Amino acid sequence: MAAITDPTNTTSIRLSSHGPTYSYIHIPPTSVSQKPYLLFLHGFPDSAFGWRHQVSYFQERGYGLIVPDLLGYGGTDKPKEVEAYRLKKMAAEVVGILDAVGVKQVVGVGHDWGCFLLSRLANYYPHRFSKFVFIDVAYNAPMGHFSVYAVNEMTEKMLGYPIFGYWHFFNDADAGPMMDAKPDSMHSLLFPTDHTFTKDHMCHLGATRSYFQNGTTGPLASWITPSELSKWDQIFSPSNGGLSPPLCWYKAQIANLNTPDEDKISDEAKHIHQQTLLITCTHDAIAVPAIQEQGMRPFVKDLVIREFSSGHWVQAEKAAELNACLELFVS
Repeated sequence: MAAITDPTNTTSIRLSSHGPTYSYIHIPPTSVSQKPYLLFLHGFPDSAFGWRHQVSYFQERGYGLIVPDLLGYGGTDKPKEVEAYRLKKMAAEVVGILDAVGVKQVVGVGHDWGCFLLSRLANYYPHRFSKFVFIDVAYNAPMGHFSVYAVNEMTEKMLGYPIFGYWHFFNDADAGPMMDAKPDSMHSLLFPTDHTFTKDHMCHLGATRSYFQNGTTGPLASWITPSELSKWDQIFSPSNGGLSPPLCWYKAQIANLNTPDEDKISDEAKHIHQQTLLITCTHDAIAVPAIQEQGMRPFVKDLVIREFSSGHWVQAEKAAELNACLELFVS
């Protein structure tokens, strides 16, 4: 939850009389710094806590920060209706936070699913951003009907394995409760010592369901501490909603709930005109660097690419290097 990361600077807002309540960190820039606001958007399964190393680093240097728990996560509302997780709707909600804080323009920084949301913010609200940073997952231009089967078929031909095998499990009604019941298995899947562990148990069809059914575990990465794991467990405890609400992001995409909105985006709006940084991660078997770059280049004229020798969670695994890279780009 945002409050776990920074209880002093965490607040919440109900965006309208019938809208959701969002929890977020807000730290204004120091009066003498003249530095911009950074908007950090997390992915799955994460929260504002996932940006803890960036929050402390950029706060110390006088930057303004807005770091929400996105819909379904942490201290933010967790609707059960999949329709609530349409990207256009959530993009408007994030802009509602900016409006409430009184911030006209930010540098947008996304990771994982936060990059999908940042992509739609770039399409619907480009004037609210001075620069963009996509971490691990590239900008995704609207492409019409989405088929997880087509993605898996394509990547199996390109890479020798499907990248979205786990999406089928995540779309099942029992996926959330199964993962909630096996926190040690969840830790191992997310934060393994060996990056191939994730590939073996997430990419192949049926592998993720078997993994949780068997209660599989493995050694954990050295960069995550027992205290951080305990906080992760607190954020995703069944008493705080568990993992079922975040899975709605996947379900909305699989059900093509975003397609009617995205079909209305003009060809011009699909292109990003601001300077944009793509950070790829060599050891992520799902967000493969070459594929990320290939899909993004046609839509971003001023594109800077940096590749890190890291797994999926580069903002924690390589925090110091990433922070330096971000600050250089932003400044």
